[in-house]
Amino acid sequence: MKLPFEETCTVAKVNPDAASDPRRLGVPREVVDEGARTLRHAVESLDAFVGSLTEGTAVEGMSPADAGWVSSSHHRHRTARSRLWAWAGWSTQLTLGNIVDHVQAIERTLVGEPVAIWSLVSLSRVVQEGAIRVCHLYEPGLSPEQRAVRIAAAWLNGARQHQVAAKDVGVQAVPEAEKIWQVAERTVQRAGMSIGLDRRGRPASAVLGSVKAPFKVDLTGIAAKRPTHLPAWYRISSAASHSTVWMVAQAFASDDDHQPVMRADPEIVTAAVLAVLGAFEDLVQTLGDYYGKNPHQALLTIRRRTVAVLDRQRKWRQQAQDDARLLLGESGT
Repeated sequence: MKLPFEETCTVAKVNPDAASDPRRLGVPREVVDEGARTLRHAVESLDAFVGSLTEGTAVEGMSPADAGWVSSSHHRHRTARSRLWAWAGWSTQLTLGNIVDHVQAIERTLVGEPVAIWSLVSLSRVVQEGAIRVCHLYEPGLSPEQRAVRIAAAWLNGARQHQVAAKDVGVQAVPEAEKIWQVAERTVQRAGMSIGLDRRGRPASAVLGSVKAPFKVDLTGIAAKRPTHLPAWYRISSAASHSTVWMVAQAFASDDDHQPVMRADPEIVTAAVLAVLGAFEDLVQTLGDYYGKNPHQALLTIRRRTVAVLDRQRKWRQQAQDDARLLLGESGT
């Protein structure tokens, strides 16, 4: 009997004890096509929305509240504080560009053959992490002082990491890294802040009066608190990226000879796409709130695509159950 998936994937003759494993049926073309189409539409929607954010704002790259705080600052701090927000805007552009690059890579991976197993998950981690970092800077409800120290901490942390990497690369890379740190350090200090040290005397936080922001951001903890992100996905995708055995082993199934083989799971494919959509929804909502722009249309596009992906996955799951029953029936069990 010919299975519905046989035109688009290889289906093994299933051992009775493993017939219900969805990985044995392969990843249907409809699931990956829907995922690729969804990501393409989502990127277009995000790009259009982000491009419109600063249109009509009094000070480009700043909310009215933050712009008012900077303009009312002491003249000795004003220029440096403006530069903090300029750096935040520049770094956000870079991060969004990196996000789009990885989403496009996911799209290309989806339409390729054979369907990838863990690379989709690893790529989605970059998307989620980038979104979390951007949303951490532009989180609604922060006071200008809180946002200023978060921006300063992010800038200093990036410069610090550059210094560490430069020493590993070679002596020729050190001068540029040192210069980048000095510019960040000087700007932060001229903005009226100080740099807090850890117990070993290393720079570890940005401080403005009683307000403090650590260099190191708890991405796992932040992701868990943001409602549009898949539960535990950052931890799961990190485990896949680092080839953690407990995670990678989830893709193993047995072949006809009971030998272990790695197989793509349609559930993982769908989850990776949903993780990207959740990150996009967080970006649109957070940046829209910060700049006072209505995110409704962009959110509507993302949510419609989410519904389409879930609907396709539900149909696949039902079909997989039906086909598993057929296979079990044919094997005489």
